[in-house]
Amino acid sequence: MIQRPNPVDGCFIRYEGEQLGFRPNIGMVMHARGAAPELSRVQEQVAGRIERMPTLACTVTRRGGRTVWEEDPAFDPHDHVHEIRIPPGPLALSEAVDGLLRAPLDEDSPRWGVWLIHGYSDHEYVLFYRAHHAAQDGQAMMDALTALFGTQPPVSVSPAVGVPRTGTGTGTGTGTGTGWWQRSTARAVTWLLADAVTSLRPTLGWSTRHTLSGEVQVVSAAVPESWLRETGLALGAGPNDVCLAALAEAVRNWMPESWIAPEQRGRELYVNLPISVRAPEERFMMGNRISAVRIPVAFWEESPTARVSAIARATRPVKTEGMRRALRAQLSLPEPLVYRIFRSVAAKAEGSLATSGLMRLPGRLAMGKDPIETVVTTAFLDKDPFEMVFLAYGGQAVASVTIDRAVVEVGNLVALWADAVERLHRESVAGVDEQLPVTAPS
Repeated sequence: MIQRPNPVDGCFIRYEGEQLGFRPNIGMVMHARGAAPELSRVQEQVAGRIERMPTLACTVTRRGGRTVWEEDPAFDPHDHVHEIRIPPGPLALSEAVDGLLRAPLDEDSPRWGVWLIHGYSDHEYVLFYRAHHAAQDGQAMMDALTALFGTQPPVSVSPAVGVPRTGTGTGTGTGTGTGWWQRSTARAVTWLLADAVTSLRPTLGWSTRHTLSGEVQVVSAAVPESWLRETGLALGAGPNDVCLAALAEAVRNWMPESWIAPEQRGRELYVNLPISVRAPEERFMMGNRISAVRIPVAFWEESPTARVSAIARATRPVKTEGMRRALRAQLSLPEPLVYRIFRSVAAKAEGSLATSGLMRLPGRLAMGKDPIETVVTTAFLDKDPFEMVFLAYGGQAVASVTIDRAVVEVGNLVALWADAVERLHRESVAGVDEQLPVTAPS
C-alpha cells in the first residue's frame, strides 16, 4: 500500500515550509439535500468506506531531506470527520469555507478531512472535503470522494498501487522496458527546456494595482455540460478548450485597463494548465500524478469562436500519447531539479493565469440517502489574485474561482465566464436568437 513518493509531493511540503502563510489546500464543497445528519453518521460512512481507498491511512512528510510516505499507526478515520455549526444565511457558509481554506492540516497524520457544515438551512447542508496538495492532486481528490460518497458499487483496488515494478520506473507495470524509459526521460528533459525557453518570450504581464489581503472567497457559476460538448464539436475543439476560451474572454472583460501597461498590449497571455498523467491502476493512489504545460489563450482575439480554434490548436499536441509519456517521465526526475522548476514557476505567479483542466466526477455522490446536488471545487492562492477551476458533475459544468478579497469588488468573474460560454454555444450551435438559462450554485 505504501507508494513511491514523487518529487511534486515533496515540492509542496518544502515550499510551504519556506513561504509564511502559504496553505496548499484543495477541496470540494458538496451541497447535500436534506436535514443535516448527526456527525456520527458521517463518521460511520467514512470509516466504513476507507478500505475502498486504503492510502487514505497514509501520510506524506519530509524526513532527513527526503520525501517519504508512511502508514499512520494511529490512524482512525473518525478523527478526520469534523463538524461546524453556523447561523442561517449563505454568507455564514461562505465564511466557514473560506476560513477552512486558510487553516492548516495536521502534518503528523494523513492530510485530509471532511467537515460537516450545517445550521444555515433546514433543507440543505454541506460536506467539505479538504486535502493538502502534497497528499492529493485533483484526480486523487475526486477518487477519494467517489470512494467515500459514491453511489455506485466499489471499484476493486489493484495491487499496482504500491511501489513501481522494476524496469519501468513509472508504476504502470507496462513492462515496456528500459529503452522506452530512457527515451521518455530524454523527452521530459527536452520538454522542460523548451518550456523554459518559451517562458523567456515577452508575455502579457499585468498587475492588480492592489495589495492582496491573503483572505479568499470562493464563488461559482454553472452551465449545462452539454453546452461545452456541443460547442466543441461544432468548432473542432474539446470541452476543455471551450472552458479556457471562455476564461480568456471573461478575464479580458473583467480586468481593469489600468492593470495592463501600454507596452504590454498585444502580448500573449498564457495559462498554466495541470495535466493528469495518472495510470489506470493508480486510480486510488494519493500524491501527485500531474505535470503542467503553458497554453496561449489568444487573449487579444476579437472573435470568440476563433479563440476556441486557436486554443484547440495549442492543446492538440498535449493530448498525444508521446507527450503524455514525456510529461509522466518528469515525475521521476530528481526532486532538486523539479523543485527548482517549481520555484521558478512560483516566482512568476504574479500576473499569471492559473487554472485547471475540466475535471469530471463520474456517477453520483450521496451522504446516506441524501443526494449531493452540486459540487464546487476550491483552490489555493500564492501571489495570485485568483485561480479558476472547472468541474463536471451531474450534467453541470461548474466554474469556481478562489479569489483574494482585495479584488472581489472588481467584478463577478465566474458570471462573465458563464456568459461567455452561453454566447459561444449560441453562436456556434443554438442560433443567435435562442436564450438559454445559466445557473449559479453559489
